[in-house]
Parts: sequence; structure tokens; C-alpha cells
Amino acid sequence: MRSHHDAEAPLRALISNRVNFAEHLKSMHNTYTRKSQRNAIYIHVPYCTRRCTFCNLPHFTRLPPSDYHKLIIKEIRTYSSYQYVKESVYHAVYFGGGTPTTLSATALREILQALKSNLTLAPDAELTIETTVSDLTEDKIAVFKEEGINRFSIGVQTFCDRGRRLLGRLGTGKYAAAKISSLLDEGFKNVSIDLIYNYPGQSEDDLEEDLGIIESLNLAGFSFYSLILFKGTPLYRMINMGKCPPLGDLKQEWRFFEMILDYFLDRGFELLELSKLVQPGRDNYEYLRIRYENGDVLGLGAGAGGRVGDMLYMNPVNEEDYRRQVSSATGLPIMGFKVDDRYDFIHYVVGRLQFGRLEWRDLAPYNDSACLHRLIDKLEKEGLVLTDSRGLSLTKAGIFWGNNIAREFATTLLKLLTNE
Repeated sequence: MRSHHDAEAPLRALISNRVNFAEHLKSMHNTYTRKSQRNAIYIHVPYCTRRCTFCNLPHFTRLPPSDYHKLIIKEIRTYSSYQYVKESVYHAVYFGGGTPTTLSATALREILQALKSNLTLAPDAELTIETTVSDLTEDKIAVFKEEGINRFSIGVQTFCDRGRRLLGRLGTGKYAAAKISSLLDEGFKNVSIDLIYNYPGQSEDDLEEDLGIIESLNLAGFSFYSLILFKGTPLYRMINMGKCPPLGDLKQEWRFFEMILDYFLDRGFELLELSKLVQPGRDNYEYLRIRYENGDVLGLGAGAGGRVGDMLYMNPVNEEDYRRQVSSATGLPIMGFKVDDRYDFIHYVVGRLQFGRLEWRDLAPYNDSACLHRLIDKLEKEGLVLTDSRGLSLTKAGIFWGNNIAREFATTLLKLLTNE
């Protein structure tokens, strides 16, 4: 399993109780005890100027409608009229997609200003923008500096020109590195990139070149993902038609994973979570931490998923359905899905494993459960975890198989908590 979505899949069994979204939100400040005082905002921009050949996500390959940012601002104002949201403090904002920087500089500024004027952001809030190098224009960089964006996640994928063409990236690796370097020169310290490895035809020399460039850029960190081949994508069709080599096998994937981990751990980087290495003190990824603390994630935009209190929800993916929702009488989703303490407990444990370390106290009051002991003993015998008096840590192999391990814990805990 390559994705945290796979690890969290067993939790779907605990999501069933539908509630009227607006009515439940209206009473929430009196009925819900917060699991975390830290909250986040997620803004989804499902548009790209060019689609990556490996992408299977529901995005639109064009610029956003001219009023898309106005719809998001309307959502912000609608939520801010509810007492529960008024009382919330947001410690992280994450613009994801798609490519959020397909929005104009003016649109991005207006959204950021609407967030600040309608919601309460913590003074040290982490403000993240996902972008490609080609969509990161000078006028947008100026807006980010003026409006307080302090964290960048840049979809580079590889600096190898052949690999970039194969994956559908615009511009050369040299251009990408220069753009990132100029962003750092502007004074932005928390700049990270995405790296894809084990793509068709990638050699060890190609990967070593990527690692050397990442090191030379002095980034805060980077996420690294083994390429997942989805049916129906252009890359899938290219491989099936013999237009490019197949994906590397599992042995090569492990070898490349080990190269990446060893190279940067030897150079002082730390594992922040299963697929992210960072320089100490440069990136803490507060958005992800808040999600796994069961804090609120206010989801805005077409296709955005979110959590408010004990209620999960998802906005319509379809552009016109989203527009109708925002323009409706409530301006909110019709239905939400309530979750309970069982969901929160398992979600938290999955989150701790995503960060590579699980304390025994995190499993209370189920520490002495026989089925958990059997699972942990099995994982230790397989060399995937190391245990000590305080908890367990994932080994290198455990990190590689981390999502599988998290799913095993989720499945075991689900059976334990539902008495199945």
C-alpha cells in the first residue's frame, strides 16, 4: 500500500450516521467537546495548466473560472457566521489541488485576506501553498510574501529532463532548480518539493543526480513517493503500448527507497513522516499533525473534504454542483457524517504510525489486548518495528511498509472496538 488513504480505509466502517450539516453545525458550540484546540483550513483548487501523465485525480486541465475564488470567499464568510467556527483558532492553512497557483495573484490575495478578516488565524499559523515551478510567477511570489505564506510544496517530481517529459512536467530540471533557488533567495525558508522515484526507465544515476540537486538547494525538506501506476492514465497507456519501459519491480523500488533514506539520514535529515524527510527545525508540517490530532479541518472549494467537530463532509467535485451548494440557502453541504470516539482513537493511532513512532500510552486502554500483542510480536519478528519500554518505532523496512502496518493496526483496532 502506497497511500495513507489505504491505511485509513478501515475507518469507513465507522462513518455511517448522517446528519443535517447546517443544523448540526449551528448547535455544535454547545454540544461538542473539541479533541484538539488546534485547527486547520484546507482550500482545494482542482485545476491544472497541464495534467501529469501519472495522475488519476479528478482535476480539470484548464484555468479556474474567473469567479472561483469568489465562491471560496463566500464559503469562508458563511462558515464564519457560525458560533463554533467563530470560536475556532486555525493554526494551519493548506492550499492544495490540483495546482492552487493556477489562480491569479489577485484571486490568491483576496482569499488570503478573506481568511484573515473572517476567521481567527494563530499568530504563528503555518500557511502552505502547493505549486508547480511553471505556475509560480513573480506577481504571485510578491503576494505570498506580502500576505504571509510561509511554506511551499512544489511539485518537481524529478530534475531529470527525460523523466520530466515522461511524467508531463513543464520546463527543464535546470529551470526548476533555478526557480526554487530564487524562491529561497527571496527569504522563504520553508520550501519543500515532491520527488517521484521508480518511474519507468529511471536509473540509479538518475536518482543520484536528483538527490544531489536536492542537497545543493538546501531545502527545508522533501516528500518522496514511489510512482503508483493507475489504470486509465496516459502513462499506463504508454507502458501498455510499449512506448516507454515498465515500472521498476519491488526490488528496485526498495533499492531506490533505501538510497534516498540513507543519503539524507547520513546528511542530518530526519524522517518527519513515512514519505517526508526534513532538515531539523525547518519544517514541522503542522497541517498534517492537526489532521491526525483530530482537530478540525475546514474544507473549502470544489471537491474539498473536511471535518468540523464530530462531522465529516465533502464538497461536490462537479464545478456546477459546488456552485449551487455555495449559492444555496445555507451555502453549506446538505449532509455531514458523524464520527465518534472509536473513529478518533483509530485515526490518531494511524497518525502516530504515519510519523514513525507509537507510544504505548497511545493505545490505552487497550495496551494489554491479546490481539494487539500478537500483531506487535509479528511485526517485530518480521523486522518491521522495534519495541522499547515506552513504545515502538518503525525500522527502515517498517517505514517502507508503513501504510500496510498502519492499516493492520486500524483493522485490528476496529475489530477490537466493534467486538467483531
